Amino acid sequence: MPSEKVSRTPAQQKIDSQLLVEIYRKQGTAAEKGVPPGKTGVRIDHEGRALVDVRAEVTAILEKKIRDLGGTIDATSIAYRSIVAWVPLLKLEQLAGDSAVISIAPKPEAAIRS
Repeated sequence: MPSEKVSRTPAQQKIDSQLLVEIYRKQGTAAEKGVPPGKTGVRIDHEGRALVDVRAEVTAILEKKIRDLGGTIDATSIAYRSIVAWVPLLKLEQLAGDSAVISIAPKPEAAIRS
C-alpha cells in the first residue's frame, strides 16, 4: 500500500501535513489514511475554519477567493507574500488548487521570551 504522502494530489502537496490530518479527521477518512490520534496544534474555530498562513502573491482576486470559500482575512503582507485567514478546513484543498498559492500552513504562534 503506498504511503499517504505519495498519493497526495498537487493541491494537497501545498498543504501542511498537520492541516491535512485535520481535514482527514473532518472527512472521516483519518483511520484509512493511517493518521495517528493526538493534537495537531491547528487552531480551529466553532465554524470548522482553521487559522492558516497562505503563502502567495497577495492580490485582490485571491483575497476574494478566500472570502468566497467562506474564509475571513485577519492580515495580509505583500512583502512576505502572506495572507493570514480563517478558512473552512474542507475548502483548503480548493484554495491550494489556485496557481497563485505557494503553500498553506497553520498560522505560527508567536514565541514569548522571558
